[in-house]
Amino acid sequence: MASFSVFKTASIKINSFVIIILGYTLSCLMINIAHVKKYEQVLSCYLGFKILKKLLILLFFVLTFALNTKSVFCEPASAQGELPLEVSEKYYKKESILQFNEAVKSWELKNTEKAIKLWEEAINIDPNLWVAYLGLGQAYDSKKEYKKSLDAYNNYLKFAPKAAPDRKTVLEAVKYLTYLLRYGEEAIKGEDYLSLVKTKHQGKEHYVRWDLSSPVKIYFYPANGVPNYRIEFKDAFLEGAKLWQEALPDLKFEVLSNSVLQKLSGKKTAEKEVIDRSQITVVFPSRFKVKGDPANPVAAQIDAQSFPIIRDKKDFRVLGVIMISPYIYFQSQIAIPLEPLSKLTKEEQIKKLKIISAREVGHALGLWGFSPNPDDLMFEGEVKELKLSQRDKNTIRKLYELNPDKDENILTND
Repeated sequence: MASFSVFKTASIKINSFVIIILGYTLSCLMINIAHVKKYEQVLSCYLGFKILKKLLILLFFVLTFALNTKSVFCEPASAQGELPLEVSEKYYKKESILQFNEAVKSWELKNTEKAIKLWEEAINIDPNLWVAYLGLGQAYDSKKEYKKSLDAYNNYLKFAPKAAPDRKTVLEAVKYLTYLLRYGEEAIKGEDYLSLVKTKHQGKEHYVRWDLSSPVKIYFYPANGVPNYRIEFKDAFLEGAKLWQEALPDLKFEVLSNSVLQKLSGKKTAEKEVIDRSQITVVFPSRFKVKGDPANPVAAQIDAQSFPIIRDKKDFRVLGVIMISPYIYFQSQIAIPLEPLSKLTKEEQIKKLKIISAREVGHALGLWGFSPNPDDLMFEGEVKELKLSQRDKNTIRKLYELNPDKDENILTND
């Protein structure tokens, strides 16, 4: 990065050049005017103004060049392109680097306040010293000053070159702090996220859960003939679903056969009866439609969709009955489009499908919200590992400890 002295030198040279050209132009103009007055020759006047016209055109191009050159010289390095990865006096101000090194020493000695002061001084001297923002973000995070930490990390991402070794870690930290500030420390660091998993029905929020005294029934819509479908997907889905048995030992699954439907092809009544017996239905479409348009590029980016179906109790009576809730948690419908999976290798497809299945079945079991913690399986962002966190386990257990007979806002499939 060039120093400000270079900016001034370049500017002085440009201004001097412009002054010389202007002076030369005025001199030529005065000579030509004197020539006209002395000899009163029209031809000389014409030639003089012709020369003047050329000089003015030349001056225009010189000024344009000067302005463009000045803007290039005076822009900071971050605006011109990526800052250098090498942190040295060759690219950054010496005093700023010295302050940074002193801050690191203070940080290692656990003198956080002094480290913060020195890192801030380093940034004030040279705002392009990207590595200082990393230290500042870590220091503020250790003090639980999360807003300041997030600001520092965002500046790091703004200035640090793409090859900076900590970019990935800082990206995760930014995501984590963003959720923490949005939901609060308890929601992201607490033992569970039960308060975030309710669903809405008729304008009210409800907890929903299945009765685990009998297996949760799953129905797979026939997918033979759907582009990119593989028979292994069904087993992969079930394997992902069974991950929740780590937290709920009583949880069992039963797959409803669609062989009856194949024999009774075209009979919608028989199909409806089989589907209505299930708690979870699974469909593998080729791709989703967004606003009715299957060609919408957003459709290809959706991994899955699921939603709860809550119905009125058929035998609910008002007179002579102690009312708890007039609703039942009837069913969860899951759709997993195959087009996004088709872009992966066969092994990656199975791995991805297991994770998708575990998350969507998590919703179906009653976790209809998301966790703000990236360590949880039910994190609202991307998840790359098929694993339940302790918070996932605590949340699903607490949900199934709730008693629907004592609270009208807890719905089950009874």
